[in-house]
Amino acid sequence: MTDLEQYIEDIKRILATKVQSGENPIVPTQDQLDELAKAETRSEAIGLVNDFGWQFANETWQLDNPSEDVNTDFSAEDLRNIMWNQGPSFIGVESYQPITYKGEVTEIGRVTGNNFYLDGDQNFHFEGLMPDKIMELQADFINAGLLGPAVGIAFRPGVWQRDVEGKIMARLMGDANASGLGKAETGWENKLQIYLDNPVSMPSQPDPYLPPDYAAISSSINNLFEQELGRKPQPYELKLLADSYDSDTVKEYNQEIKLKGQEKATPENLATYGNHIQEMIVDEGLTEISPSARLVETFDRITEQEKERLGVNADIQATNRTILNSITSAPW
Repeated sequence: MTDLEQYIEDIKRILATKVQSGENPIVPTQDQLDELAKAETRSEAIGLVNDFGWQFANETWQLDNPSEDVNTDFSAEDLRNIMWNQGPSFIGVESYQPITYKGEVTEIGRVTGNNFYLDGDQNFHFEGLMPDKIMELQADFINAGLLGPAVGIAFRPGVWQRDVEGKIMARLMGDANASGLGKAETGWENKLQIYLDNPVSMPSQPDPYLPPDYAAISSSINNLFEQELGRKPQPYELKLLADSYDSDTVKEYNQEIKLKGQEKATPENLATYGNHIQEMIVDEGLTEISPSARLVETFDRITEQEKERLGVNADIQATNRTILNSITSAPW
């Protein structure tokens, strides 16, 4: 077996046994094997292996064959590729990453031209954009659930930061590379649109409103009257307190929805984006709504004269705790 034939067999063995980060072993295509078979020298075969994106295989082969005279069989460029694993550094994928490109299965490193995203593309061109263009992208990132207070990632409106917007763009470009979508296919733009249609972090969705259990609330009100006044409530008193509690739970629910609502980011509102909730509370004078506490207040108001006549000194806080515990533990 010639040195060239032995080299090709060694490369096939390395590819078959090499597992990259838990991925399946790499299996050369028949076209790749045919190209290797046509090589006239081992140096030419080494160059083909590098072109296929399998620099790691050449590295492994050289480590397994340290006595080989690389100076006579390897070109200077081949040696650099083997020893330093030089070559295109694709964002998010290795050069030997299998992809489907234009309907054909290949490795990303074998695709000719400069179509796929390389390390550095996530910041190149973007850093030099005008602030208004950067804010347009930042607004899209926020609405896609990739940036902003909803996901805990702070930003500076109109400023492209490598460790913020650059990382987000690298994520988009990496996804595009892995999907076989390059610059000609507007890869990162397509991936961003997918995120916009399906945000990473959806705004909090409150549970649907379920009215309180009337029977459970009635039981709690009966207990309150018996503890405080030694009697059961009159029908009108029971209805008044139950309706009051039901109304306050609706108000509490609606306010919760209002406060959890997330405004859509635009370039114009980026400077104050995320501050609208506190502004709403101040502007509208919103306060916490406690249906249980309000029920106790209503009870005290409609029974005030009776308690004075009976000489009852109600402990409002203790009563509040009693009602709160009995109501909040009731099934809804």
